[in-house]
This record gives sequence, C-alpha cells and structure tokens, in this order.
Amino acid sequence: MKKIVLFAFLGLFLFSQQGLFAQSCGSRQLDPNIAAFLKMIGYKDRTLEELRSTPIEQIKYVDLPLRPYPKEDVQRIKITADSIPVLVFNPLQKKNLPIIINYHGGGFIMPLLPGWEYSLWQEAKTFGAIVFAVDYRVAPEHRFPAAVNDSYNAFKWIAQHGSKWGGDTSRIALLGNSAGANLVAVIAQKAKKEGISHKIKVHIMNGLPIDLRPKNMETSVSYQQNAKGYFQTKDDCYFALETYAPGQYNNPEVSPILTKNLKGLPPAVIINAEFDPLRDDGILYAAKLRKAGVKVWDKCFAGQIHCLIGLQPGAPAMKDYENLIKTAMNEAFSK
Repeated sequence: MKKIVLFAFLGLFLFSQQGLFAQSCGSRQLDPNIAAFLKMIGYKDRTLEELRSTPIEQIKYVDLPLRPYPKEDVQRIKITADSIPVLVFNPLQKKNLPIIINYHGGGFIMPLLPGWEYSLWQEAKTFGAIVFAVDYRVAPEHRFPAAVNDSYNAFKWIAQHGSKWGGDTSRIALLGNSAGANLVAVIAQKAKKEGISHKIKVHIMNGLPIDLRPKNMETSVSYQQNAKGYFQTKDDCYFALETYAPGQYNNPEVSPILTKNLKGLPPAVIINAEFDPLRDDGILYAAKLRKAGVKVWDKCFAGQIHCLIGLQPGAPAMKDYENLIKTAMNEAFSK
C-alpha cells in the first residue's frame, strides 16, 4: 500500500504563523521535489469506501524500506503492567542525555513499524537525546482509549524510570507525529489534570489532528483545500476516526481542542504544512495555547505536505525544522 509508504519519515515538522488565524502559509505552489516524490511512490487517492473495503492488514502493515543502523544503539523493552513495547535509542552511547518520548503516526491504526526505526535512531542523533519510542496499542483491535492509556502510562513510567536507561528525567520532551501528535496533546492535558505536567518540559506536535469532529472536517478551510491529492486526505481522516474512536469525537481525549482551560500546559512546538488537511488544526491550537499564556513555537512550511513527508535530509526546510526543535528544547530545558 504505497499511499502510506513514507510514514517512515514522520519524524519531521514545521510552519511559521504570522497571523493567528491565517488560513495558508504560501502561494499554493507544491514543492516540485514533493510532487516528484508523490509520483515516485505511485501515490493515488483512495475514497472512504475504498479504505473501508481494503483489508485492514494492508493498511496496518505497510512494507516500508528498511535502512540499517547499529543494532547496539537500540534496546527493546516492555514496560508497565501492560507490557507496552518500547524501543530505546541511544546512538551517542552516553548517559544523562535529554529524553524524547516519541509517539508515531499512522492514523491510530498502524503499529510501530520496523521501517520507522532508522528515523527514530536518526532523531536521537540529531537532537542529542535518548529516544523512547512507544508502540501503543492500535485500532481496530484496540479502540479508544487504549492508545491514550498506553501512551500516558508509558510517559509516567519513563518519567520515573528513564534514568535507568541513561536519560535525564528532568529534561523530558514529548514528540508526536500525526496521530501521535494528538496523543501528545492529550498526554500533556492529562498530566496537567494530575498535577505532573511539570515533568514535561516541552511537547512537540507535527501534523496535529486536534479537532476530530466531523463538523470541523467539513468547515475547516485546510480540510477543503487539501481534501485530495496531497498524501493525507480528508477521507483518510474520516477513516481513522471511525476506526479508532467511533462516536467519541466529542470527547476531549479524542478532540483535545475541546478542553477549555489550557493555562499551565508545558511549552509547545506545533508544526504545520501548507498542503495538509490538518494545517488549520495546528494554527487554531497554537492560537488557543498562546491566549492561555503558553509559550509556543510554530512554523508552517509552504509547499509541503502532511508532516513534511518526502523531505530529504539536508533540505533547507529540514534544517529549519531541526533548528526550531533544537531552539525550543534548549530553551525549555534551561528553565
């Protein structure tokens, strides 16, 4: 299933927002390199009906290209009473490093695939951190709130035990892509309710679905502009919602935008892309966080698609992404 093929690169981010409610970040010109990438992978839209009729295994287990990395740089553990699988990446082979807890994308349907491991390893190298990648339970076998429970319990466990794996538990960042970004928003809100949000120094959300209500999908400008043709489609979002949390879209742990009091949340990084249906979700959440007094770094990439998929290492936009995350982490960890 080529349509989801490059979720392997879901460790990417960014869009700078000048006006709080601006509805675009460019001139509607798709990056020629991204257009070539979509052509190369044989990208083709699929309707909601086609998604519903596709065997779920074909959506869940995508044959992603494997890129080698030193196997001694990863440890595979299971944590909490639920034996949640977690991959611990430490390519620097050092101790007392910052901790990044990574929550992968995939529409709440795909597990943590082997094809994503190289990007997680590279993430640890790029940001000089130990990455704990959480393989939370996914739908349809495990619908909401399984992913939320696993993700939140993993955060609490790592915040308590991360030092045993070389991490500095006083410097924890949460990082999520797509569905994982939704989970990161939920985790931060849950941690605030339990009085432990101070353990999260910064939470980073890339391609953020913050409002999964059908009303939002039918009224948001970016959902209409980018409904088809740019890898992540409006039908993909509908399919993910009905598979993951049918009838639960008004629950704040599914649509975290519905949480009224955002005051006191950890600093946030929100990354958007011009040709992403979810672009305006990120814009709206950044504005609401700022209004609540939360420090926010956000950047929108003109000409790019969901989660900056298809950007190559060393591309100017990728360098901007890396610099933004480093800036946010350095500032957040210094306080």
